[in-house]
Amino acid sequence: MLVIGKSIQSDITKATISLAVQLLSFICNECKVQTPNPHTVKRLIGPSVVLLSLGVPLFGRIGETMDEAVQRYGKIIHHGTLLGEELYSFNKNGFYILAHFHNGKIDHILYRRQFGGELTPEEILVFLKANNSGRPMKEELPDLWIGKGVSATFSKWPTRPGLSESAAWHLDIKTEAYQYREIEVRETAEKKRKEAEKARLQGF
Repeated sequence: MLVIGKSIQSDITKATISLAVQLLSFICNECKVQTPNPHTVKRLIGPSVVLLSLGVPLFGRIGETMDEAVQRYGKIIHHGTLLGEELYSFNKNGFYILAHFHNGKIDHILYRRQFGGELTPEEILVFLKANNSGRPMKEELPDLWIGKGVSATFSKWPTRPGLSESAAWHLDIKTEAYQYREIEVRETAEKKRKEAEKARLQGF
């Protein structure tokens, strides 16, 4: 089980916040929140039914390769990089999926509804189990789950930075290794910022 100390958990939270805008900028390139019309509302009933009707979770998993992700999700709708690593987004059965790859395998994955609505408890359970070797994760706090080497949070983020009215619910699942890399990136960026600030003030 993943065990995170309070200080480490605080660092992870800060790192997650510092990268959230970058992730959201990537997501909103293809995944903008829209106001559905009556015909769209009818279609939104579909995803839960599809998920609950499957004996084995359809949606992707931490540790899978690109080939496996494409087999599950279908066509890639957007591709980019973050922290020098690959990010791919998919659209399947009314959900947007953002997968981050490290050394050729998914180590960070996000799910949200196409129109930004809140995921149901059943949908969350399916996604959590799919990314925890088929086992439920333990809910440590409201909307915070811990699994074997992974953790997950469920929260509402603006899909366009600075526009709170564009907020959409996201289920965010990460490996322990990804979270520690986030901390390293934040610490390196902060060190460079301080060095630049010190150099800028020399001679005064």
